Amino acid sequence: MAIQFDVVLVDRPGELGKLARTLAEKGVNIDAISAVSGGGKGYVSLLIPAAPKARTVLRDHGYEFGERTVLTVTLEDRPGTLGELAKRLGGAGVNVTSVVTLNSGGGRVQLAIGVDDADKARRVL
Repeated sequence: MAIQFDVVLVDRPGELGKLARTLAEKGVNIDAISAVSGGGKGYVSLLIPAAPKARTVLRDHGYEFGERTVLTVTLEDRPGTLGELAKRLGGAGVNVTSVVTLNSGGGRVQLAIGVDDADKARRVL
């Protein structure tokens, strides 16, 4: 399991760079990132191994953010594997709240999957 930080930024040039610099200056490394913008906001999902430190840095610098626990899964990299996993989770009543690709290669893909019930999801996986 890992912690995913979902940070809300103003959608304007330089904001992502400012966030990345702020974390780097405090020695916080980003393992994975995804981002999208809409409605004048930027939404950045970060997987950071040093969660307590990241939490402090984000809070001290006034960032709006939320946290979620994510499960790391490795799947065969072929059409349908994500759908099969999502169907199993959904069938068990587990809602998928986020997906971030961590790594792919050698016929495998590693994902960080946010869910609303990590214990139930672990039993399904």
